[in-house]
Amino acid sequence: MKPILTDEEELLLVAAIREQENRTSAEIRVCLTYKLLWRPERYAWKVFERACMQATRQRNGVIIVMMPRMKKVIVLGDTGVNALVPPDFWKETVDAMIHELHQSDALSALREGLQRLGDTLARHWPRTPGDVNELPDELLR
Repeated sequence: MKPILTDEEELLLVAAIREQENRTSAEIRVCLTYKLLWRPERYAWKVFERACMQATRQRNGVIIVMMPRMKKVIVLGDTGVNALVPPDFWKETVDAMIHELHQSDALSALREGLQRLGDTLARHWPRTPGDVNELPDELLR
């Protein structure tokens, strides 16, 4: 199966993650999986846990899980994020990403999601002096 992102696009995506993380003390990760899953939400939560998204000091980790073969995107936030974002934020973010995926490509869809996350996370957790990157920025599989 042909990868949804080229190696060059993956580097651009990691740069987009870093760009958004430079605006906030929150942590953002992206997972791409080509698996066909019976329970995609359960899988996304397992990836969330495996990536230690719940291990940030302020409980402000967010993960985007894209499943291109299933045409599905799931965005999950830790308890600190869920306590502050409006209830419809996750659905609106996923809907915008799916729309962009149909209009353009996976990289554009992921950038759309990252921009929306960065805008919201920066409002609640602006980057502070001495902020450290608590989690790696590389893509998960």
